[in-house]
Amino acid sequence: MIQNNNPLAAQTSRHHGNTLIIVIIIALFAVVAIMFINKITQDPTGPVDECPWAETNRIVGLGASINLPQPPQISLDEEKTISHTILSEDGQNRGRLEILISPDGLVEAVWKANYKEDVYEKEFTAKCEGNVDANKTYEDENGTDPSRLFFITKGSFLLQAFKHGNARAGGGEAYVVGWISPDGSSNGTLVLAPDKKNTKIYKWGN
Repeated sequence: MIQNNNPLAAQTSRHHGNTLIIVIIIALFAVVAIMFINKITQDPTGPVDECPWAETNRIVGLGASINLPQPPQISLDEEKTISHTILSEDGQNRGRLEILISPDGLVEAVWKANYKEDVYEKEFTAKCEGNVDANKTYEDENGTDPSRLFFITKGSFLLQAFKHGNARAGGGEAYVVGWISPDGSSNGTLVLAPDKKNTKIYKWGN
């Protein structure tokens, strides 16, 4: 019987084994790092009234077919205008939201606000465009309500802030989403999203 007592061969075998373990550990760390980076960089998700960008695929392109309402949803046989005052969480006036819905299902929303906050005089303007989508069903803790008509719009907002005669500007994406009941009452949210991780959400409606 021949025995391999070559210490160099044994050392080489151990070295190869240790190298394999190190490679596996590095690969595992790389996978975990990639998953973490994807998590912190991807857009937040949640209910459409808080994270409307998750459903902007419902906004159709020019000339594309729109999912128009059917009974018991409200009829769009004529142009409809929705107007609501926007209020902050503490009840402060934050301007006026005007929503125009055409018979073909297209929706345009305009928001304007001018108010003082801390030492700044702030002026906001926003314009969003989109459409209704009768295929989305309203749902809350009480169940579903297929009679309510959904709409979603996307656009941009501009902020101008004035302090002692000096001005600074800002802005970002803006969204107006909402639900219309058969009796014409409506509610929804105005979402200002400079970077989707620092959003301002205003509820509106009756």
